[in-house]
Amino acid sequence: PVTEEVTGVDLVQSQIKIASGYSLEELGLTQDKIKVNGYAIQARVTTENPSKGFQPDTGKIRVYREASGQGIRLDGVGYTGQVITPYYDSLLMKVTARGNTFQNTV
Repeated sequence: PVTEEVTGVDLVQSQIKIASGYSLEELGLTQDKIKVNGYAIQARVTTENPSKGFQPDTGKIRVYREASGQGIRLDGVGYTGQVITPYYDSLLMKVTARGNTFQNTV
């Protein structure tokens, strides 16, 4: 998501089109046409226990407050009362922030 946010290029869609036979030139994805615009940073919210070497942790989410605002993208699901089991990946959410300046992004 960070690369997509600052270039405007949908990487998955581009990979599918390339696999279908399109060239980078046909997609307008030559290096001279790709421009970086702004800044982006991503954080991973996991259900891991740092005091146990970041092993996956289980339990119930007692309070959940979702990030929001201009330039914020959330990939994942979380909610108050959600039960975290040991049967899935410990990644709960990826939070991506985008801004025109570094200070606006962080």
